[in-house]
Amino acid sequence: MTASKLISATYLAGALLGGLSFNTLASAQEIPIGADANQSTELVFYSNNLGQVSQTRRSKLSTGSSTLALEDVSPHLLLDSLFIAGEGLRVREQRLDQEVLSPQRLLEASLGKTITLVRTNPETGEERSLEADVLAVREGVVLRVDGKIETGISGRLVYDSIPEGLRSSPTLLAVVDSQKAGDKDLKLTYLTGGLDWRVTYVADLDPSGEKLSLKAMATLTNQTGVEFTDADVRLVAGNVKRVQAAPAPRMAMMGAAESDMMHAKTAMPQRQSVADRDVYRLPGKIDIGGVETKQVTLLENDIVDIEKRYRFQQLIQPYPGADETGRQQADIVLKTENIEEKGLGQPLPGGTIRVYQQVKDANSSIFMGEEHMRAVPKGEEVELVIGSANQVTGSGKQLSYENLSRNSYQLTQEITLRNSGDKAVSVDVVGNLPRNWKILNESVKHEKKSANKVIWTLEIPAEGKVSFDYKLRVSNE
Repeated sequence: MTASKLISATYLAGALLGGLSFNTLASAQEIPIGADANQSTELVFYSNNLGQVSQTRRSKLSTGSSTLALEDVSPHLLLDSLFIAGEGLRVREQRLDQEVLSPQRLLEASLGKTITLVRTNPETGEERSLEADVLAVREGVVLRVDGKIETGISGRLVYDSIPEGLRSSPTLLAVVDSQKAGDKDLKLTYLTGGLDWRVTYVADLDPSGEKLSLKAMATLTNQTGVEFTDADVRLVAGNVKRVQAAPAPRMAMMGAAESDMMHAKTAMPQRQSVADRDVYRLPGKIDIGGVETKQVTLLENDIVDIEKRYRFQQLIQPYPGADETGRQQADIVLKTENIEEKGLGQPLPGGTIRVYQQVKDANSSIFMGEEHMRAVPKGEEVELVIGSANQVTGSGKQLSYENLSRNSYQLTQEITLRNSGDKAVSVDVVGNLPRNWKILNESVKHEKKSANKVIWTLEIPAEGKVSFDYKLRVSNE
């Protein structure tokens, strides 16, 4: 009989003799291996509530079969992502024991047993201990005290010992076979919910609006309930494909304490490309509590060349019945390129960016707006729409309209742009045109961006206005 067949036959025989349970295999004395046995810890943060924990723990093992009780593991770990490795070690079975000690579990484990009820005299402060039989727990506590049935218990419940099977924290149990006795380094790796990260950017425009300083902060969130100390941390940008989402953290763990960690500019995170993804390795070691949110500096760029432009998206109305377009404010658009010559030149993870602008002749800045910036690879254009401009406005009106046939028409529209500011501005007027369009004439040349999208670009002088018109034919014959 081969080895694989022998294992199968052994398990089948056990099942026929009454069922082979994990508890049967784990009947040997457990070897507790807690966080104090950690030799190293590495955390990999992904987005969307997913993380990877890799730890090396050292423990003394005996030859043959042992049950390892790996404590201080995430209660949200994905058991089927777990692997335990060690020299000369073979894992036979593993499970996550979440029978955690709590007042409710103490009561449930004491069902049908006698515990102690301690009551305090409110006048004298004297304590009195009474024997109490636990009759029910599920829908409220029911006790028998001095031969009477009591609910709505007043007093303090005291237990002689911790019932067997309850633990202080979730524990990973693994039945292993070791070829040799002695100290062994056990490599523990698993995926878990409750770890997450995101990026937020802060940009500060100079008074001219031509340069800005950019700072990116990585926000690390740990809601696993497990504290990690002296951890190497990597951040993976982008989304990984998954069959099933990580389990959501329990509601009791949803709060997060904010804390900041300062880093010198000489110890910035190092980015590397791994399997087509951008991975950021944080410098030094990181401590993060079991329910904590922490920010670390991801990148800093003191001088980034920027171009501020203004854009109208709704002024062009190339449809029948569009008589007048009321006064509209222009969008404020910041544009640059993700290249070294502009002060950037590295992949930028997607995240919220908040933009401030310095006030001329004042040591202060004002908030201009915010936007979610998509991930920007190196070499691509960066474009942010951060709000609307009070001083740059536009309006439009239809000068003529003519039906050529049932499905064809032509029209003329005039666009007027105004700038009440003290500096000239560059404005883009975007037109999204119907299918089968043709511009017959125009006072300002357009630029075709796609099949049905065109842009007119104009310079508006300080405290001035400009107008242009176009004649459009749409034919759907």
